Amino acid sequence: MPEYYEIIIKGHLDPYWSEWFEGLKLTQREEDQTVLSGMLPDQAALHGLLEHIRDLNLTLISVNTGGSSKQDRG
Repeated sequence: MPEYYEIIIKGHLDPYWSEWFEGLKLTQREEDQTVLSGMLPDQAALHGLLEHIRDLNLTLISVNTGGSSKQDRG
């Protein structure tokens, strides 16, 4: 069942990376962080995404699920 996720990584990623990250929305924060947010179809997709983050040698700050506005889930 699809689930909404917010994944925070250290550093700023250019928005063109969105396709590489399962089409998630990329939002840059002033604190030198990027938030990847959106729906993932299942746990396998989440694990694949986390592997991409690892393979790019990005620093993972947090992974959160649920608790989004309906607009983001649309």
